[in-house]
Amino acid sequence: MLPSFRKLSLLAVISSAPLFAQTTSTPTWFTVAHEDSAIAVTLPAGTTYRWGTPTCAGANNSATWTQYTVTAQTTISPLSNASVNPFPFADPCYGTAKELDVLETSTVQTVSVSNSSSGTPTTVAMVVPSIVPATVVSATPGSNHTLTFTNFTVAPGSSQNALMFAFVNQPANNANNIWEGTQMNLNIDGVVLTCSYGQTYTSGVFTLSCTVPVTTTTQTASN
Repeated sequence: MLPSFRKLSLLAVISSAPLFAQTTSTPTWFTVAHEDSAIAVTLPAGTTYRWGTPTCAGANNSATWTQYTVTAQTTISPLSNASVNPFPFADPCYGTAKELDVLETSTVQTVSVSNSSSGTPTTVAMVVPSIVPATVVSATPGSNHTLTFTNFTVAPGSSQNALMFAFVNQPANNANNIWEGTQMNLNIDGVVLTCSYGQTYTSGVFTLSCTVPVTTTTQTASN
């Protein structure tokens, strides 16, 4: 029997039955830069950012942020409250170094960060990743799933047909043929799947065909 492990750490789950998306009310922030008078940041229209610090001495060391959404492409220069205020709001934590974070959305965002500390300004494009919804395995009895395992490699110098990955102890001979049809239980986030080896791996890829078992209830008649 295969030990339990968290999904997506080693595998991608593709299902013929719908997977259910997990949603979260907690926003995800991407740190673009820390306060520096030599830095300028250009944000595309529609970007939501926050400026502040997770620890503000003037607020009993609590987090202090000001959030703002730009309606047009906006350049914040300098990225500092030290001498001037380039923001459309007051300094959220006077005298404390702050940071600029961008709120992650369902699409990738690209911001421009310029640094003039060396005398010659250099500009880089910084990609703010999109939010990737997590998925959970459907626990509906009888639902079918295909687990696809990829990116396995053989160590340099290994012999031909060397083992890349094994769920069970490898048989001495004809391992792939013996594996086919073998069933095992796979526990993903508390959902127990009955799986069988689906195909001989090629190019570092192989699959398991899995089903959520259908449980039956036996009722005993009484007089």
